This record gives sequence, C-alpha cells and structure tokens, in this order.
Amino acid sequence: MTSKTQQIPASFLPYHRILPEGFECPGPEHLREDMRQAEPIAEADQILRAHFAAQPHTLVDSGGYVFYDPDDLVRRRVRPDVYVVFGVDTVSIRERDGYVIHEAGKPPDFALEVASISTRRRDIGPKRTLYAEIGIGEYWRFDPTGGSHYGYQLAGDLLADGAYRPVELAEEEDGIIWGHSPALDLCLCVKERRLLFYDRKTGEYLKGLKEEHAARVAAVAEGERERAARVAAEVEGERERAARVAAEAEVELLKEEIQRLRGQ
Repeated sequence: MTSKTQQIPASFLPYHRILPEGFECPGPEHLREDMRQAEPIAEADQILRAHFAAQPHTLVDSGGYVFYDPDDLVRRRVRPDVYVVFGVDTVSIRERDGYVIHEAGKPPDFALEVASISTRRRDIGPKRTLYAEIGIGEYWRFDPTGGSHYGYQLAGDLLADGAYRPVELAEEEDGIIWGHSPALDLCLCVKERRLLFYDRKTGEYLKGLKEEHAARVAAVAEGERERAARVAAEVEGERERAARVAAEAEVELLKEEIQRLRGQ
C-alpha cells in the first residue's frame, strides 16, 4: 500500500507560524498564574454583551483579532482580551470572523487587557503604544493578582491628540477602586480583586457570572418553596374536604337516628 504526502494548500501558507529561536513554552508556574485571566475575561465579556444586547450596532468581542493594516492582514493584527465598538455592522463583522478596521470604518472604542505573567510587559508597553497608534479610544488594564503584574490593580487611558492620558481613579474607604469609562458610560470598579461594572443611571452593579449563578440558585430555591407551599395547600384542602365529608356523613347519621327515634 502506498501513501501520498499531503500538500498544504497555498491559501494556508501565510498562516503557518514558526516559533522564534530561543522560544520556551511557559512552565507550570506560569500556566497556573495565567489561569487567573480566564474568569475576569469571561465575566467582562458576558457582562458587556448582556448590557449592550439591545444595541444591534454595538460589537462586544473577546479574544478575537483586530486587523489594523489593510496591506498586511496576516501579521499586522492584535488580539485584545475584550473590546467594544459602537455604530458598526455587527452581522458582517461576525461573518468576516475578524474585526478589520479599514472595512468597519473605525477602530474599537474600548479595549480591556487582563494581566498575566506572560502578557504583563506587552500590556503596559507595546500594546499601549499600538492601541494609541491605531486609534482605540480607551484602553483599560486590570490585574487580578492585586497588582503584582502591573504594579496597580486598575488603570485606564483616554486617547487625546494621538496619545493616551490616564483616567482619574478614585479609591473609596471600603477599598473599592474605580474610574469612569466615557465610551461605555459605565464605571469600572475593582472590589476584592474582582472587576465589576457599575451603572450610574441605575445605581447598581451589572450582574456578573457569580450574581447570575446566585440569581439562578435563588430562583430555583424560590420555585421549590412555591411548589412546597402549593403541595401543602393542596394537602390542607384535601384535609378540609375530608373533614367536610365526615361532618356531612355525621349529620346524615344523626338525622337517620332522629327519624328512627321518632318512628318508635
């Protein structure tokens, strides 16, 4: 039996990547620290998607590529942890499976990076420079370790005249650190090493994964309580009906006894 060597289609060749010389995969300690990224990224993506779900021309994406050079879409790309764009054709962008700035007509309005040991230097250095160059209006960074990667827990930048200017942050007496995002019209807050989003208009935090889970558990518990109450009411109703039947039967017996006595 003979076999043929499978040839890689030419269309796939530009995407073939070779690791640079000297590259080493991160060890177990690095991988364990990088896992701290997953939940904040997933939660921020879920919260913002739910918050802007009623706006069909608002794109919220997590981990997708942003292509910023129309002449080199293979190498000239970047992948924010979470980004948001307002006023775009979200359907065609999702069909394109990538955000191409020159096709969409504008750069993202908001980008968020979550710190990890393998990305921290890029987040505060090259990515910050690149995001400003391609015109991302706001660039926020969150460190879930409490600041051991970035040196701070939260930071935000607003683009002005082609350069980023830091967002003024406040720290409350209870330790909550927060700053306002003009693009999202929400406050990004860090509470007990967790990134939250606060809506000034409603005066409430947007529900995250933990709150959604707690709400589902509470709803199930409430449903069980209501079911138990219905069952108890039905049992009580049956008891009352049985008591009425027994009383009516007793009355009939008394009537029969009276009739019998009168007949004597």
